[in-house]
Amino acid sequence: MRYRGFVFVGAVVAAFFLIGYVVSPLRAPSSPEKASAPSSLQDAVRKIEAGTRTSPIVGDQPRRGLPTLTFLAKADAKNVPRIVSDVTGWGERADGTFDFNSGKMTRIVGTDWYSLETKVEPYARIEYLIAYGAGDYRIDPYNPRKVQRAGGPGSEIVMPGYVPPQEFIDPQSQPAGNVVETLVDSRILGGPRRVITYTPTGYHGGGAYPIVVFHDGALMVNTGEAPRVLDWLIAHKAIPPVVAVFVDPKSRVDDYRRGSAVRTFVTDELLPWMSSRYSLTKDADQRAIIGMSAGARGALDTVVSSPLFNRLGLLIPALDAADIHAIPEHGRRQLHLSIIAAHYDALNLAAARGAQLTAADRGHIVDFKEVPEGHATQTWRTHLRDVLISLFGAAKR
Repeated sequence: MRYRGFVFVGAVVAAFFLIGYVVSPLRAPSSPEKASAPSSLQDAVRKIEAGTRTSPIVGDQPRRGLPTLTFLAKADAKNVPRIVSDVTGWGERADGTFDFNSGKMTRIVGTDWYSLETKVEPYARIEYLIAYGAGDYRIDPYNPRKVQRAGGPGSEIVMPGYVPPQEFIDPQSQPAGNVVETLVDSRILGGPRRVITYTPTGYHGGGAYPIVVFHDGALMVNTGEAPRVLDWLIAHKAIPPVVAVFVDPKSRVDDYRRGSAVRTFVTDELLPWMSSRYSLTKDADQRAIIGMSAGARGALDTVVSSPLFNRLGLLIPALDAADIHAIPEHGRRQLHLSIIAAHYDALNLAAARGAQLTAADRGHIVDFKEVPEGHATQTWRTHLRDVLISLFGAAKR
């Protein structure tokens, strides 16, 4: 058995799929009616109002332990603000109900401002909103950093140790790979399904290219900029040239449940369709499926039920016990899994860790990375590179 794990210890409204939860405990805030320690926070408020500093306040890294992050928000008329975020909990519970007490703040003496202090990882990336009542969620007007969430814009804070992904900093690779959208007729699905194909720069019909299937096709292409990530990785020789196909769901609930028709579509129709048009490998060890959140369930279900794919990428996966139990014993077939788990994702983190341990115990290769972020679009977008390198990097050729 080979097992490789690398753990980096160390999303407000329920958006239709990507929702963040909390695992790190807060330092318990006092009642909003009770004032917090005054002078330094009062001084910070004066500077924020004068436009000479922004919020939140990031504390220095102590010699031991975690740095402090202090959120600040101004009361709106009679409404006391709350912080809903990756680290304080977005208020969603596993049973679908909401906790409107999460993220309570403490009044700062002599002001109409409130604060909330918590500890975070020194290289964390945190998304948050300020809540002024049920359904009234706002970005922080004093924080210039914004991020697009599934439910709309949010505020973002990155700690000093956070390193942004180089593939989104560098200019896009030129020439870029070829991206084509088309419809694939499907008897299994009872009609055509939209797919997007990617072929790398220099693609020719004489090779046997590795192939990767992505669930949440258009989302991966447009929001995730997966073709740009592939271009960058190939140009930097981090992975070999690969062919990719991005499959759109019609219903993320129906299409990504265990045993769905999409699973059979991928194995019995899509893969033969791709093989008839592109020069692809027949080696299951060079075929992968990647899914994020609920799409990870569909990807896992396909891989464990079909011998056609031996590589699997799970980005902030939303799994249950039955999904994990379905991972087979090694036997004659060894799978390679790459899992990105979000540290501030209480609903899904335990399952991601469970999938890691189960797969390893059953003799499969597992690369596991736990990142100090929440269950959010930006999380899977910026860590797609890690999964692709894990599955197709130089050592996997």
